[in-house]
Amino acid sequence: MMYRPKKLPLSLFLFLLIFGGNETTRSAVSAGVLAFSEHPEQWARLLADRSLVPTAVEEILRYTSPVASMRRTVTRPVTLRGVDLDHGDRVVVWYPAANRDEAVFGPTAETFDVGRPPGDHQAFGAGGPHFCLGAWLARLELRLMLEELLDRLPDLHVVGPPTWARSNLILGPVHLPVAYSPPA
Repeated sequence: MMYRPKKLPLSLFLFLLIFGGNETTRSAVSAGVLAFSEHPEQWARLLADRSLVPTAVEEILRYTSPVASMRRTVTRPVTLRGVDLDHGDRVVVWYPAANRDEAVFGPTAETFDVGRPPGDHQAFGAGGPHFCLGAWLARLELRLMLEELLDRLPDLHVVGPPTWARSNLILGPVHLPVAYSPPA
């Protein structure tokens, strides 16, 4: 028997698009600013070499993992890393763990590196029908935001502790106190 997911009302689908396209990008930007503040040598590297912006975008997505988790339902029997799963079983993908997997990213998986060659991060899902519909827009938004921050606020830095979202779905600061010199 083939598994068929329930059909969602259009209004729920539109809510998902709005929420997914807003919260995840906002979380990636704020968590990226925090990562750069915690690793100022990476911000200096990016200021010195703007050609690193595209890889910095991918590294922000990998390192900060704006989406925390996603649950899926198994549609047919499968073995996943030695565990037998049956039709109807539920599994949860924890994106931060996947995006820091040493088997994929090597011994520097825990390091924030704007020069890291883009790899198989899971920030937008693993492909297939559940791949993020807005992945290209999110990348564009992050690239533009980084370019503007580099141009307008090159000394941007965090000056206090972040307040994190209280969510098992979205990761990122909801409040991030920063300081910068006014643009000239």
